[in-house]
Amino acid sequence: MKYLTIIVILCFHLMAQEKTEMQKLLWIADSWVSASGETTSYEEWKVISDDLFEGGSKTVKDGRTIFSEKLKIENTAEGIYYVADVSHNPEPVKFKLTAVSDTSAVFENPLHDFPQKITYLLEEGNLHAIIEGPGKDGKTKKVDFYMQKMR
Repeated sequence: MKYLTIIVILCFHLMAQEKTEMQKLLWIADSWVSASGETTSYEEWKVISDDLFEGGSKTVKDGRTIFSEKLKIENTAEGIYYVADVSHNPEPVKFKLTAVSDTSAVFENPLHDFPQKITYLLEEGNLHAIIEGPGKDGKTKKVDFYMQKMR
């Protein structure tokens, strides 16, 4: 009976342990697509390890890729970062995770021109990405991307 009590206590302890921030982000790992007019956008995330997700994004128009980027979410000693590697930037740009839940994540880099904030939301099984920051006119610009799971 004493061992059964210990086992039950251990099970409750394991169930009560809170998820890590990377575990809270697992919902992003999938293949996503969005079609708008003549363009189709794709975003994909794969779990490489407990501390690394890799992915990419591309937009296709008339069969040609008009935009692409390599993406990572990595857990480092300094925190969790979303890293975007886009050809027009000389170096990959890092955005620090500033908020996370089982259905949302916010990454920010106030020193970057645009975007400075990237938000991902899981809404009814769909991915909603929002990029925000100052536009060329100095006013805040916000762009929404609505994506569905690829079937």
